[in-house]
Amino acid sequence: MLIILTNLFNLLVNFMIGLIVASFLGPESFGRFAVAIGAGGLVQLALFGWLRLAAARFYSETVRVTRPEWRASLDRALWVLSGLVTLAGLAGAAMAQTLDATPTLVFWALAFAAANGAFEYRLALLRARFHDKGYAGLILVKNALSLALTAGLAWWTGSAAVTLAGTSLSLGLSALLLGRVLHDPQVGQTRPRAAVLHESLAYGLPLSASLLLFAMIPLANRALGAQASGFADAGHLSLAQDIGLRLVMTIGFAMDQLLFQLAVRADEHQGETQGRAQIAQNMTVMAAILLPALAGVWLVLPSFEALIVPTDFRGAFSSALSLLLPGLAAYGLMTFALAPAFQIARRTWPVIAAAAVACVTDAVLLFLPPRDWSLDRLALAQTGALVAGFVTLVALLPLAKPHWPRLRDMIGILTATLAMIGAVAPLRAAMEPGVTALLTQTLAGAAVYGALALAFDMAGLRTARLARWSGQQKRAARRRP
Repeated sequence: MLIILTNLFNLLVNFMIGLIVASFLGPESFGRFAVAIGAGGLVQLALFGWLRLAAARFYSETVRVTRPEWRASLDRALWVLSGLVTLAGLAGAAMAQTLDATPTLVFWALAFAAANGAFEYRLALLRARFHDKGYAGLILVKNALSLALTAGLAWWTGSAAVTLAGTSLSLGLSALLLGRVLHDPQVGQTRPRAAVLHESLAYGLPLSASLLLFAMIPLANRALGAQASGFADAGHLSLAQDIGLRLVMTIGFAMDQLLFQLAVRADEHQGETQGRAQIAQNMTVMAAILLPALAGVWLVLPSFEALIVPTDFRGAFSSALSLLLPGLAAYGLMTFALAPAFQIARRTWPVIAAAAVACVTDAVLLFLPPRDWSLDRLALAQTGALVAGFVTLVALLPLAKPHWPRLRDMIGILTATLAMIGAVAPLRAAMEPGVTALLTQTLAGAAVYGALALAFDMAGLRTARLARWSGQQKRAARRRP
């Protein structure tokens, strides 16, 4: 529960920081910031993503004690890659003067890649060892530094490059400050092993490559928007994309940090069958949370925009996010419900096929006539691409030989989500956007979905809760004189 609460708090803080940065930078500078941080994210996925994935899949408390070469090998790879990226940043900054780009923005984009790669690697190590307090501490320190450096520098300077510097420093410093939590004397006394790196790369690179391809879709669309209409349009699309994706990734990541490690533990201690059974249960839980959450975002979007979104972004924000939400739902389910089935089976190449289909679909949708590259066209192309990737991964899922979720649960989730939309949509149309509308629609939607979730006993949660309550009653009765 601590992990879930920490990630929800992280969502709130990141959401607030994103709005602050957008407000103080304005659409054009925020567009530059978004393109630069997106490019840094691509570098991170390409070079550092496999480290986080390998740590989450292969590291554990047992491995820490019995096979210290795993941590030693991954740590050495992290330091080597960080040094190479830093040198590349300096070289890129020097070259940028001849490429008509801002040298400092190039450098800090690569610094962000290294800092965020180290930060996410440390999070994965903590989660793999079920070190909940250390995990929560790392997130909280990062949030405090991000508020001070990212939001603070955006307010103070209004510069995209300086704001990105604050983001990079907050990630790097937080990873270094909490290094003592992960201190392991055996690591310093153990030589890295090539076999460990080979196994980690074989497992992690296909997943990293797929994430890289998926990340290229919004980045390419932003670049096309900037080329067609200027950085202001890229900024409008970026804010909607960033807030929607941040919601999906934070909810999914919060649950996945717990659920996937449970599947890894089941696979390690109880065998492959139990690991796959846990993955099937995880699929149900992910769908039961992500689908109503994103439907709820659409239902309250008018009030959300009126109350929170900076004035310069209104109108375009609501239009873009409404079109992006179906694609974001598909991406969340791919990443946190379907991909883990391939991860537990150690057969990760199908996710590259799904990502490749998504990239091709995005290009086709963008270059079909008429080629206007408006904000709505870019958002629709992204959604079409992600839905195509989702359908492809579902079609390839039998290759992982998975345990399938119960059909009853899937029907229940869809029915409850549609019922929630049907109940709240009239309120969305009738009520004036504002605090009252936001609270009323949120409570009504939660009540409808929650009641139907209990009625359908989604993922066996009602049965589990009743069994727990019955056990508590029996223990209380035994304690009574």
